[in-house]
Amino acid sequence: MISARGIRAFAQGYMAVLLAFYFLELGYNVVQLGLFISVGIAGVAFSAFFVGLISGKVGRRRLLVFFSLVSGAAGLALILSEEYLALLIVSFVGSLAAGGGGGGESPAQPLEIASLPDTTSNERRTDIFSIYTIVARSGTALGALAALLPTVFQEQLGLSPSSSYQVMFVVFAALQLTGALLYSLLSSAVEGPPTQQQWINPLKLPSRRRIFTLTGLFTVDTFSTSMVHQSLIAAWFIAKFDLKPWELGPVFFLSHVLTAISIGVAAKLAKRIGLLNTMVFTHIPSSIFFIFAVFSPTAWLAILFWQVRAFLSQMDVATKDSYTMAVVGPEERVAMASIHMVSRSGAGAFGPWVSSTLWNALSASVPFVGSAILKISYDLSLYAIFRNVKPPEEVRREQLRSEAKETAS
Repeated sequence: MISARGIRAFAQGYMAVLLAFYFLELGYNVVQLGLFISVGIAGVAFSAFFVGLISGKVGRRRLLVFFSLVSGAAGLALILSEEYLALLIVSFVGSLAAGGGGGGESPAQPLEIASLPDTTSNERRTDIFSIYTIVARSGTALGALAALLPTVFQEQLGLSPSSSYQVMFVVFAALQLTGALLYSLLSSAVEGPPTQQQWINPLKLPSRRRIFTLTGLFTVDTFSTSMVHQSLIAAWFIAKFDLKPWELGPVFFLSHVLTAISIGVAAKLAKRIGLLNTMVFTHIPSSIFFIFAVFSPTAWLAILFWQVRAFLSQMDVATKDSYTMAVVGPEERVAMASIHMVSRSGAGAFGPWVSSTLWNALSASVPFVGSAILKISYDLSLYAIFRNVKPPEEVRREQLRSEAKETAS
C-alpha cells in the first residue's frame, strides 16, 4: 500500500509541474489552468463521497485497484484532445488533482488512511503514518525532478514541447497501472475487522460532533492550501522570475526532500510535545515564511523562503492523519477519512480557481497572502477547540508521568 502511494505521488509530482507548461503551450491562461485543477479536485471529492458509502460492501482492495485504473485511463485521455471542455471532463472523471499537496490527492487516500491503523499499535501509529507520508513526499520530490525529462526529449529526440509532455502522460498511465497491480496483491486483512465492513450512517456515529468539527476546520486548511497549488506556484515563478522547467524541477525536488525529512522530525517531535501541538506550532511559522517568499525581490531569496516554508508546512500531515484516526473509534475510521477527503477536496476544488481569478484581477501576491492568513486562523482555531482532546497514547503517557511523580513523592 505504501509503495503504491509512493508511485502515485511520483506520477502526480511531475504532472503538477508539467501541467503549467502544457497549458501555456496549448495557449490557455492561468485562470483556465486553475479551473482545470479545481475540476480535478472536485472529482476527488465526488469519488471520495462514494468511498464512504460503498467501501464496506464493495471492498477496499477492489476500490483501490479501480481508482488507479481510472486515473491511468485519464492520463492517456489527456493526449487525445486539446479541447478545453474535453480536458475538464478528463480531469473530473480521472480525479486529476495533479498532486498539488505534494502527496498525490486521490480517492484511494481515505481507504489507505483508514487501513493503516489496523496494522499497528497506538504507540507506533504515528510512525507508520510518517513512513507512509515520507514515501509519498519522496515520490513527489523525484516526480518534480522527472519534470526535466521533456527538455531532454526535446533536445535529444527532437520532439515538440507538447509531444514531450504527452510522452510523460503515457508514463503517468503506466505508473497508475503499476499501482493497481500492487493494490491487487494486498491481503484480505486490508478490509479491516467485520465492524468496518458495513455501511454506517455518518450522522449516527458516536463521534459525529468531533468528526464534523474537525472536518470543518480541515476544510479551511485545505481551501487555503489549494490556493497555492504547485502548478500555480510554478506559474508564479515563471511569471515573476522567468524560470524554466530545468530550473523549477530542482527547486520543487529540494522542497519535497525537505518536506520528507521534516515528516520524520515531526514524528519524533510529536512524542515529546503531542500530535496537536506539533501540527499547530510548526504550521504557523510556515505561513509567515510563505509571505516572505511572496514579497521577495529576487528569485534566490524567494526560493530560500519557499524551502524554509516547505520544511515546516507539511509537518502536520502524518500527525494529522494519526490524530484523526486516534480520536475516533476503529469502526468510524473509513467514515472519518472519507468525510475528511470529501470536505478537503470539495473546498480544495475552489482554491485554484479563486487564486487564479484573484491573481488575474488584482495581483499574484493577493491570493497567496490570503492563503497564509487563512492558515494561521485555522491553526489558532484548531488549537483553541481541541487542545484538551488527547489520543490514547498521550493519555497513557500522562498517566505514567503522574504515577511516576506520585511514586517519587
